[in-house]
Amino acid sequence: MSAGTPLAGHFAPGTLPLRDGHIGVVELGEGPTVGYLHGMLGNPGVHAVLEELAAAGHRVVAPSLPGFTGSSEPEGLRTLHDWVVATSEVVDLAGLAGAPLVASSVGAMLALELAAIRPEAFGSMVLVAPFGLWDDGDPVADPFGTTLSVQRAMLTEDTEASAAFFDDPTDLPADMVVEHGVHRYLTRTAAAQLIWPLPEWGLAERLHRVANPVTLVHGAKDRIIPASYLDRWAEALPNVAGTHLLDDAGHQADFDQPAQVAQIATAAFA
Repeated sequence: MSAGTPLAGHFAPGTLPLRDGHIGVVELGEGPTVGYLHGMLGNPGVHAVLEELAAAGHRVVAPSLPGFTGSSEPEGLRTLHDWVVATSEVVDLAGLAGAPLVASSVGAMLALELAAIRPEAFGSMVLVAPFGLWDDGDPVADPFGTTLSVQRAMLTEDTEASAAFFDDPTDLPADMVVEHGVHRYLTRTAAAQLIWPLPEWGLAERLHRVANPVTLVHGAKDRIIPASYLDRWAEALPNVAGTHLLDDAGHQADFDQPAQVAQIATAAFA
């Protein structure tokens, strides 16, 4: 499949070659293209925020970063610079260059890093709880120094919102259950590469270069990045179009409140 070419069917998972491996891509809906760059939960199939964006009249293209669900394990991603270069390649492969973007968590951090050095990579951006800032007086929590069940509660306020990632479907054959578990492990490992042990790579020193209009979204009950960081991002970014604090949403507000996030994105991209 060439960059920018729709996948077969109204919506379907697919893959694109990347270096010596591949990335997974989910596409659905019709209309103006909107990219979605996932957070720590990856892209566990066609999940609610993608459906909501498509229902709002968008063609949604959601690639998986190397190592995350649906993509092969990353090779040669040793530093943040390596990850940003890989993200730039993923954006081009998925045909998203210049398109508006919804990005969450670690994906939002990488989107900002890329926008700082490649302004044409995206149009307007809606960013959900980005990693990348740090305040010693109000530190970001470590989601990896705990059990899987506690991590789940840290990622979404409603644990059922993350069921597609954490729960093994009961109707899968045994070998597919094992594969689902492997994908979960690799996704957590890839996320840890980006933000552990300290999710601060000096992004604050590069934010002045982000010219794109940015709309910020944060869950009021985020147990990883405190809600106070919404104001920190608003002060640090040069072109903030709006800020939204969502009640009853945790770190991945795009999973807890997908309809609200899609509504915010649709208004931001109008």
